[in-house]
Amino acid sequence: MAKISTIIAVYNVEDYLEECLQCLLNQTYPVHEIIAVDDGSTDSSGKILDRLADQNEKIRVIHQENTGGPGAPRNRGLEVATGDHIHFMDPDDLLDPNYYEAMAESIQKSDPEIVVSAMLKFNSKKSWSPPTFRKLSLFSRNRLTTLLKFPDLIQNLSSTNKVFKQSFLKDNGLFFLEGGASEEIHFTSCCLYSAKKIAINKEATYYWRRREGGDNPSVTQQKAQFKSVLDRLNSHKTIDRYLEEHRLIKHRYVKDARAILDFTRHGNLLFEFDPEDRERFFEEVNGYLDTIDPKAYNYVPHYAKKYYLSRLFFLRNRLEYELVASGKKEFGVLPAYTEKKGGKTQVYYDLSYLKKEFGKDPLFYDHLGVPGAHVAGQAFLQKGVLGEDTLTLEGHGYIDYLNVDSRDQVQMEVTLRKRGSQEEVHYPVTLRPSVEMSNVIRHNYSKFFAEIPFDGEIKEWLSAKKTIDIRVSVTIDGFHEVPRLSSLGEDHLLPETILWNTSSTGELYTTNKGNISIKPI
Repeated sequence: MAKISTIIAVYNVEDYLEECLQCLLNQTYPVHEIIAVDDGSTDSSGKILDRLADQNEKIRVIHQENTGGPGAPRNRGLEVATGDHIHFMDPDDLLDPNYYEAMAESIQKSDPEIVVSAMLKFNSKKSWSPPTFRKLSLFSRNRLTTLLKFPDLIQNLSSTNKVFKQSFLKDNGLFFLEGGASEEIHFTSCCLYSAKKIAINKEATYYWRRREGGDNPSVTQQKAQFKSVLDRLNSHKTIDRYLEEHRLIKHRYVKDARAILDFTRHGNLLFEFDPEDRERFFEEVNGYLDTIDPKAYNYVPHYAKKYYLSRLFFLRNRLEYELVASGKKEFGVLPAYTEKKGGKTQVYYDLSYLKKEFGKDPLFYDHLGVPGAHVAGQAFLQKGVLGEDTLTLEGHGYIDYLNVDSRDQVQMEVTLRKRGSQEEVHYPVTLRPSVEMSNVIRHNYSKFFAEIPFDGEIKEWLSAKKTIDIRVSVTIDGFHEVPRLSSLGEDHLLPETILWNTSSTGELYTTNKGNISIKPI
């Protein structure tokens, strides 16, 4: 019977800690021990641990001064663990009730050095599979494999959805880097490279919490600091040394494919760095990328290979605006065009303006598919009037990157939905030509006007004290989006939203997320 020691690095997680420990204690397969290392918490986390340890002898608590990251407390837990298998769990996450039972079955069946479980993100409203995991089918079936047989495993470098054989960790000198935020990149990469048998068990699921609100973000959510770039660089360099020492360096290309994704993703934050760090970003990152194995290009995830290699091209040639704009829209968008293929509208970045200077670069593409998340619907309210009998809305609805020259291309309608349900009513709108909607793209016929009778179901919902959310359905050339109707915000070029209320039963208002809704009076 496999003895599983669970190691938890704890720092200021008082809101989640008890739920996490209870989920461990309620497992259908009993955990051997829980080692919770309090890394200098300044909230009540330490007291919660001590109280729970007094109630259950399986919980062992170690208190220490803060070390600046989860690496050191995990190493401390590893030093004292007595189980023959180790699971590292984050204190804000959760497990299936039968998680260890399923993992133990994989251990008994094939005696692997590592067992990998499925992984879902979750928040207070839903759970979902991270797109990379889903598109690569990482956990679609049970299998016994190795990193070189299944190189896409390098895209799942969390240590938390894995159970490790303790003798394997000790024999290979595997431990976490300390004091940084990218300790898992190093640890899990080295583990995957060294393992001769890796079992994937899709029956077990680890739930990775996506914290809501900004008061206490997790380490993986604290992406804006330039230090995270340096931590990631240090992790990759340390992995390279490990591969050299263990005669695995000829297989470096697998890990280098992950490095391409890591550093192009960090490029999304370039304009959030101060000027000195921005300059250093290019020097440090490109200096490292000069050393990677070009074979890595073939191991970039197939579903987005062209996209990430293009972003690598932007990074290597210090094309700052293109690097950021291809990753996020907050600082502007790239030129684009649309093309109908198979009855669907496809959207492409138009990079032909770079061809004269960079056309001979092997990583240059003159066009590139725009990620679906970037082609998002937008609906902004300019003026809303809620009277006793009529709701009048004037605003703009459009889809990023889709230019409109003719009214025939566009269809819109307003949708009112009772919050907390699927009940909704739809109303037609009148389209009007509009002026420039942003500093980059011109959207003609994106302005809408709607007069909605304020009666029937709407008044019933308000009488029942239900809030009503407003959406605008936007269809351009068959491409369909249904965004929430939002206030314009301070940074938008159009005038601020005007709300005028004369109704005795409801009130138009702006939610704390900037959306427009109607609340009962």
